[in-house]
Amino acid sequence: MFEFFSQLRLKQKGFSSGKKRRKQREHPFFRLLREGRVICLLLFSLFIAAITFMALYLANPLSVFAGQPAKTAVVVLVLTITLVIQLRIHLPDTLRRNSRVTLLVTSIVGQLLLMKFSGYLAETFAQGDDFRFLVAPYAFAPMLMALLLGRNHATYAAIYASLFGALLVQGSQAYSFLIFSLVAGFVAVYLTHKVRRRGRLMTAGGYVGFAVVAVGFTLGVIQWPAFSQIEPVSEAWDLMGRQALAAILVSTFTAIIVGGLLPLIEAAFRITTDISWIELADLNHPLLKRMTIEAPGTYHHSLVVANLAEAAAEAVGANATLCRVCSYFHDIGKLHKPEYFIENIGDGENPHDDLTPTMSALIVIAHVKDGVDLALKHKLNKEIIAVIREHHGTSLVQYFYHRALKLKEDFEELVREGKERAEDVPDVDIEGFRYPGPKPQTRESAIISIADAVESASRCLQKPTPQKIEQLIDELTRSRLREGQFDECPLTLKDLATIKASFYSTLRSMLHNRISYPKAEGGGIEIESARKESKGGKTKTKSKPKETETKGEIETAKPASTPDIPVSPSKDHRPAGAA
Repeated sequence: MFEFFSQLRLKQKGFSSGKKRRKQREHPFFRLLREGRVICLLLFSLFIAAITFMALYLANPLSVFAGQPAKTAVVVLVLTITLVIQLRIHLPDTLRRNSRVTLLVTSIVGQLLLMKFSGYLAETFAQGDDFRFLVAPYAFAPMLMALLLGRNHATYAAIYASLFGALLVQGSQAYSFLIFSLVAGFVAVYLTHKVRRRGRLMTAGGYVGFAVVAVGFTLGVIQWPAFSQIEPVSEAWDLMGRQALAAILVSTFTAIIVGGLLPLIEAAFRITTDISWIELADLNHPLLKRMTIEAPGTYHHSLVVANLAEAAAEAVGANATLCRVCSYFHDIGKLHKPEYFIENIGDGENPHDDLTPTMSALIVIAHVKDGVDLALKHKLNKEIIAVIREHHGTSLVQYFYHRALKLKEDFEELVREGKERAEDVPDVDIEGFRYPGPKPQTRESAIISIADAVESASRCLQKPTPQKIEQLIDELTRSRLREGQFDECPLTLKDLATIKASFYSTLRSMLHNRISYPKAEGGGIEIESARKESKGGKTKTKSKPKETETKGEIETAKPASTPDIPVSPSKDHRPAGAA
């Protein structure tokens, strides 16, 4: 309330625009749901209760622990404890994020329910047990986890869905079920790594079906007609064909179900898969289209940063698609005042010439907060917002800081000469020239941070050579490392060496030398062209440009030349708008 009246009073005096920045706010209750240990314990308790209920009331009457509720509950409890221990050792971050625990246990329970449903359909529409293990959706949980959380989570989903599923089938068939489920699950995990197209997901489902068919032949569930006891042989061939087709179709349909559920799960749990990152990479986003018109220099800078970051991310095994998309949006805050950034000024008047270094630095630093504000307004992905906030870390706006120090030195000189008063000497606080941070928290954010600095600085290189490019990249990386900008992200020195090598390779191909064409006497570019004319088998060659005589003077025809494209200097080494 008091803040509202204070803002209103400032607005009336002309000291405020009345607008407030959008902020990411989270209620403590939602934080408890997201990270609370009690909620995590409750999730595993519900998981144990659900599996125990299924093993007692939905399992085959001849299952391993049929009619033994105490043993069933103990086995389910022990298996769940082993799952928790494995997560604690290998994936500790998962246990700290209840959303991931929910996804993992829900996917396992979902696969078991689908398995029971498929078994019911097999009993209803097929005779005997010839189709029971062939139409089970073994790939559901592994595919879902591989797409949403990665291979490690998918591996646990495949293993524990198989172990819990063995409690539901007939005891004599538990071994066969484990083989089917584990083979199909691991094939699904392997084939759904970094899937970027939904069509590839269906292809992976088809291959899982072929794996099920192969296991069926190995275990004798599917028999070759020559070894079958079914008479006549044509019926044996027909049964084998229907069994193989059923296995392939069910696995493919399972992949289709997973692909259909992905958008809903991503929206509910705020997870972005590689498939969605590809969709977000569309350059027709309203903010990017605005940038092409209002800040074309920033737009081109973002595209180059995206190329650098994507190549480096692939080299170190980070999420390359995420780096590309986040690089597109990392500087959208410059849309607020694009004319204050050097890449958008061109040959026009520099507005920073009329500002103090402190004010210029404030405008430049504000593009981070403006970017977060625009991202929240357009409901961009949380990973994109994080990169916008972190891509400068707590680094220094060097140009304006040194300009402020120079201005202070000039005032002190005037004071010594008696031309100015000592109290007029401006104070220079280095913290006022630093970005607010935070420092990069992920490998992808750190890669984009380095790529942003390298791309900007590379524009200042005069006659770039391999040695100059390598030295520039090394100096910028070492500078960020000395400042501690990578202290809060899991980036190793080995990763940094790989990233520098990737940047060097990409920049060297981008900043390659051009051939210097010789000049003709008339000032144009000398061009030799050869034309073949089939007249009597002879070739007619023209090696000189056509000359025409106009008003007693000889004029040489000149080809239209392409003007040089001006290159803007580095953010930290340029005369204005460092960002």
